Amino acid sequence: MWNCPYVALPLDDGMLWRRAETEARQVAPEESEWFLRVLCAGFGLEIGSAQRYFYEDPYFEVNQRWGLWLRERSRRTLVSVLTAIPLTMWIGARPVALYGIAGVATLPEYRRRGFAGELLRQALRGLHHEGAPLAILQAFNHEFYRKLGWETVGAIAHARLKPRQLPRYRGTPLRRAGILDRPAVMRLYEHHCLRHTGSLVRDERRWEYLFWNLPNLWVCEVDGEVEGYLFYDFIDSGWTLRVREMVWRTERARRAILGWLADNEESVQQVEFQMPLESLAMLGLTGWSAPPVEPNQPFYAVQVFPNFMARPVHGLTLLQRLLGGAPVPAGFQPFNLRVRDTVLRENSATMGVEAAAGLIRVGAEQPDAPTINLAPTTLAMLAFGTLSVPELCARRILNAPESLIETLDALFPERRPCLAPIDFF
Repeated sequence: MWNCPYVALPLDDGMLWRRAETEARQVAPEESEWFLRVLCAGFGLEIGSAQRYFYEDPYFEVNQRWGLWLRERSRRTLVSVLTAIPLTMWIGARPVALYGIAGVATLPEYRRRGFAGELLRQALRGLHHEGAPLAILQAFNHEFYRKLGWETVGAIAHARLKPRQLPRYRGTPLRRAGILDRPAVMRLYEHHCLRHTGSLVRDERRWEYLFWNLPNLWVCEVDGEVEGYLFYDFIDSGWTLRVREMVWRTERARRAILGWLADNEESVQQVEFQMPLESLAMLGLTGWSAPPVEPNQPFYAVQVFPNFMARPVHGLTLLQRLLGGAPVPAGFQPFNLRVRDTVLRENSATMGVEAAAGLIRVGAEQPDAPTINLAPTTLAMLAFGTLSVPELCARRILNAPESLIETLDALFPERRPCLAPIDFF
């Protein structure tokens, strides 16, 4: 679809404002190379090195690649790109299909003219017409995306320790995993990893992506049985080992993995753990490596950072996926949610939530039920359970009548969402 905003174009004689035309749409397969060139220019990547990761990505065939073309005089230039990745995320006990937005890039000479924002709006319209309930992303600038309807819904704890601060357990050694270990790793995850809101559902393609993208996988094997595993990578020019995922089913495996990390003192300066606070507590870390001397010196520090952002794309579908068919909670009262979406007007709608045969039903507006008006940013926090409903109301993020707070809190409980490093996309 073509539109005609005013944009500034770089010309030989300096900056000149004139009317230009843009087209935003999905990139055709034969345009993939141009897409890759813009992506590399936007992120400062070397195209020769990036080609392998681009074309061999297990999601390559199913990703939606979007681009925005600018018509300048007699030629068209691809100036902005993004990728929409089909994923499925746990929200409470329900898997919700959604899209992860990644690789939002603009050619350096065309930045700060609104092209990326326009491309995001057009991509959102396409995803809405498809019926996608949500779009999530890992933002470089939360304020930029908040203006487009995204909201920060998750938090993640970071803890960095020097290897010598980790307990030097002795016992079962780890070994590098091979292809034959993959089924055991997958089974261990399915049976022993605690799923939380914000974690991705691991279908066959997701596992293929992890094994392809994260070659550093070590396992703790005892008597032919894998009892634990560790995915990791390196950041900070290789001086920090970042734990992407650590899973164990025995105390022996937990100690073996931590002991292996402690033995990396000559290779790295720090070991970083990024995970929900509850998961960090389960690791049993204290930072105690020698008898403490100074009472005011902390063993180690934990920082909590903003995590991923989410945006409702099709509010009705989202509520149906989250609430449809759920048992009616005690004291339930029917209500309407009216979404006012100034960026994606197609998403503006009023949805009724009622009880039918003991189950929740989401559909058309209920004429006699109270109506709650909310922005897509508030709906995102409500859906993910970023804060409890009473807390949302106390902070004046949500304006709901007192009579509905108990019902809303039962349907949208606080969930503490977190997108862990293993699920980064």
